Amino acid sequence: MRRAERITGLILLLVAMWAGAAGGAQVPQDNDHTLQAMRDEMARAKTRLELKIPNIDQPVRPYYVEYRLLDLEVREVVAEFGTLFSSTHTRNRFMDVEARVGSYKLDSSNFVSDDGFRGFIGPTGSVGIDRDYDSLRQDLWIATDQAFKEAVETYSRKQAYLSSLARQSDIDDFAKAEPAVSIGPTAKLDVDPAKWTKMLESATSVYRSDTQIQSFMASLNFTVLSQYFVNTEGTVTRHGSAHYQITLSASEQAPDGMRLDRAPQFTANHIEELPTPDEFQKDAIKLVEDMKTLREAPVVDEEYRGPVLFAADAADADDQQPHQDRYDQCNPTVPLQYQGDHKHLHALFWPQLPPGCPTDRVITHRERSALWLVVAIV
Repeated sequence: MRRAERITGLILLLVAMWAGAAGGAQVPQDNDHTLQAMRDEMARAKTRLELKIPNIDQPVRPYYVEYRLLDLEVREVVAEFGTLFSSTHTRNRFMDVEARVGSYKLDSSNFVSDDGFRGFIGPTGSVGIDRDYDSLRQDLWIATDQAFKEAVETYSRKQAYLSSLARQSDIDDFAKAEPAVSIGPTAKLDVDPAKWTKMLESATSVYRSDTQIQSFMASLNFTVLSQYFVNTEGTVTRHGSAHYQITLSASEQAPDGMRLDRAPQFTANHIEELPTPDEFQKDAIKLVEDMKTLREAPVVDEEYRGPVLFAADAADADDQQPHQDRYDQCNPTVPLQYQGDHKHLHALFWPQLPPGCPTDRVITHRERSALWLVVAIV
């Protein structure tokens, strides 16, 4: 009997542990108390937020409240001519609270009065970056109270205005949506600043191989964003995203005075997709070579003003063939649209436009691969 009881108790314990683990899997276990603070303050607003108005039997309550919070972290580094120029790291958290009074049919939103547009977006502001539970609840409480009182005033003004109309709109002010719950991981900016700073400094030091370069810079912008959303309908979401970008830029002046600029960029949603230090160094060396090639490119004497048509990369080869035949027969110069009296065009391909050829044409994929050699007309 005792053995059977022990076995039964052990089974119940395992079932309870499994149920607890399954329940905990619905919400990621981390040190982020933001969602909990938003949920608790939302529950308080639903049950306790009200405003008693004289000569009205029932107190006014919001029928809909939503909280939005953005957690933004940005790191920016700029290097120029082989040395660090600037390095900044910022972190901000912004909230937006919206409260609606009335009903889905007619509420306090979408109303313009003599005081301007009111009631569509609730109070906004910054909150502490330490993700403190009590601090965030206090900020939300103050913002919710302000948004609610503004909604009550706007709703009163809107009702007074609509009462003067002969016919009111049949369109509802707001649509009710089914609640959705999607809780993902937050985004974190976990990078080594020294590593990336050294990469930028090393890449921009290659300018020494070409004394004609007037500016040579490299920069990075790493941004991570965590977004939170909670409303009284039951929707709760948390989503993190990241954006990583590094840029090379160089500028110089051609012998005829034309400005030459190049700025290749590398963008990714995952930091491991960016170029490695060795690859970035090769890109910097190639940029120096490209600048020299542009500077020494031959000059086209005749000025051209006219349109240019680009063929889509995904276009069928049969569709491109008539345009290719047209190009092969006419073989015109680079058809770029520009204005001005300057009659120099830096290019490394296509001879002068023969008489009788049309001024509009299609640039195929093969031609566009070399189009980077063309420099904007001054």
